[in-house]
Amino acid sequence: SMPGFEQRYIMALFYFAMDGPLWVNSNGWLGPESECFWFGIDGVSEGCGGENTGGCKPRGDFVGDYDKVCRIGMGYANNLYGEFPKEMGFLTEMTYVEIQGDWLHGTLPPEMGEWRKLRAFLVNNNFIGGTFPPTFGENKMLGTIFLNNNRFNGTFPQVFSTLKNLEWLEADNNTFTGEIPESICNLKSLRIFTANNNTLNGYIPDNWDENNLIEDFELEDNNIRGPLPETLANAKFLKDLRLSNNQITGSFPISYYDFESLEELYLDRNKMGGELPQTAELFYDGLQELVVYNNAFEGRFPVEHFESTLRVSEY
Repeated sequence: SMPGFEQRYIMALFYFAMDGPLWVNSNGWLGPESECFWFGIDGVSEGCGGENTGGCKPRGDFVGDYDKVCRIGMGYANNLYGEFPKEMGFLTEMTYVEIQGDWLHGTLPPEMGEWRKLRAFLVNNNFIGGTFPPTFGENKMLGTIFLNNNRFNGTFPQVFSTLKNLEWLEADNNTFTGEIPESICNLKSLRIFTANNNTLNGYIPDNWDENNLIEDFELEDNNIRGPLPETLANAKFLKDLRLSNNQITGSFPISYYDFESLEELYLDRNKMGGELPQTAELFYDGLQELVVYNNAFEGRFPVEHFESTLRVSEY
């Protein structure tokens, strides 16, 4: 393991790589105090940090051990500008990373995959390109990933499907291509999945079983084709399904009539046909927003089932 002074050196590297002198808040950085107490490191999140150790994991009893940096929470718009140095991978206790609304660019170094204890990785609203490193594969802790509003590109990362603890993934407003892998259905903790406004194609994964926890599934503004996935009817907690502006075909699956939790359904600007359910199905009970214009739905529009619906847009 590396000596403590190397950790301080890596944090100094991060400071200069990210244009530290121009940050809005850089309290403590490069000062006399331990790096554990510098702004953005100091704090508590996801089981990391404490009163006497700042944003570090307390050292053990053996000679030469030191408090190890386990978080970087720069908040929103702190004017960081630059690329992650690959040396950051040496900070193997890293649990929480949050750098939102800044000027991060370049790509994510594969060395980040050494962050085996990482639980949250929040880098939305930056200018990061490339892909999400496959070196994160099999990470057992990673629960929340925000990549939205960046310049990520290339095939939608297969690596997400290997993150067994993944609960919340936001990847909107990038240029990911290719298909969403079927294996995403195997993530039994996944609750929120959004990849609106990319250039994804292929079919929506159709391998959902009764054990899924998905609540919010969004793929608006892509090139998704094929029918709505039948097995998504197994998503008993699904509240929000947004698939506007794709190439989706086929009719409304009968299996969807039993959706109990559905509140918002957006299917507008697709190529769907067939009829909407005509009888008082469970599906209508909690529905708050239904948007289906610009399709080729046939038959009458079952207005009588929308008394409690706040927004209905059929044409």
